[in-house]
Amino acid sequence: MSNWLVTLLLPLAAWTGWWIGMRKEARDLRLSKSREIYFEGLSFLLNDQTDQALEVFLSMAEIDQQTFDNQLTLGALFRKRGELDRALHLHKQLADYPDLAENQRHAVTYELAKDYARAGMYAHSCDILEPLQEANFKRREVLIELERIYERTKDWASAISVAERWKASGYGDRSRQIAQYYCEIARKALEDKRLAQSAAALDEALHHDGGCSRAYWIRAQLAELQGEYVTAIHSYQSIAEQEVDFVPEILPSLEHAYQQIGREPEYCQWLEKTEAAHPYVRLTLKVVELLARRNPVAAKALIEKRLQGTRNPLLLAQYLNYSDNPAAAQIYHQVGRQIAPQTLYQCDECGFRQQRLIWHCPSCQAWASFRPVIELKLEQR
Repeated sequence: MSNWLVTLLLPLAAWTGWWIGMRKEARDLRLSKSREIYFEGLSFLLNDQTDQALEVFLSMAEIDQQTFDNQLTLGALFRKRGELDRALHLHKQLADYPDLAENQRHAVTYELAKDYARAGMYAHSCDILEPLQEANFKRREVLIELERIYERTKDWASAISVAERWKASGYGDRSRQIAQYYCEIARKALEDKRLAQSAAALDEALHHDGGCSRAYWIRAQLAELQGEYVTAIHSYQSIAEQEVDFVPEILPSLEHAYQQIGREPEYCQWLEKTEAAHPYVRLTLKVVELLARRNPVAAKALIEKRLQGTRNPLLLAQYLNYSDNPAAAQIYHQVGRQIAPQTLYQCDECGFRQQRLIWHCPSCQAWASFRPVIELKLEQR
């Protein structure tokens, strides 16, 4: 009985092995042909024969994950090199493939959105990205892309919406950034003389970030425009409480506001008090300039006091300027007056520098990251 069973099973086993081997060989053959066709399509694409490449890619009977990933990588490389036509053609061809899985279709449309954004076709990009983030595909990356687009197009209301979605998704707090978006709205409204809208946007900015110096700055400008100089003074002084580094920038406007209400001595008292609490060079030089108008002796005494704590060349030059010693005065006129302060503004995030204060870094896209940096400037005479 057992011999009969073995005799029966041996041919069956042999046939099964042959059938499995043939299936594997056929599958390998199909895969080999598919890859041959794929590389033929790449050859057409690299030679700018996009129509032929499209026909080849669409004629492929199947596309495996490796081939799909390779095409996405190649398209991203084209985009990075600035060859946007190639990137768009490749990603469009891939998107037209009928048998993509859902996650693959999301991936290729995401790449298309980045192509459109790089080409400046922001509306097309947003039309793709908004549905993607609703589908929870790479939600974090999609929100970042949307935020960048809305910043570039100055669509601040949409940028606020994205920042709030970011926070709701648990990716982190965006309150300071939202405050900057409201400041942009307030600034534009102020330029257009839409004062009520500007005030409302500033309220929102300070609601999200109570320490937003920029919001207080715009509020002070708004108050001055309306003749409300006391309110302007309080707003300017709020900036000093938040970020004393910005005090030298606001002093001309603050002094003007005090002059408008006839209380300039109070301005002098406030400035001297602020410098005493924060005796850094830029602020000290401003106080010395103010004191020199009415009391050069007091100006000199302040410089001497500050020089005891720091040997700063700018303070030393001013000491020589106000000195009663003829030799010191001669040194100042020969050398000292060639030493001047030069203020630059540097981003805390990436170190980018420029000569005027801005609120959005063009290098790293950070908001409210610029701080004044004082340098020595040697004037050639």
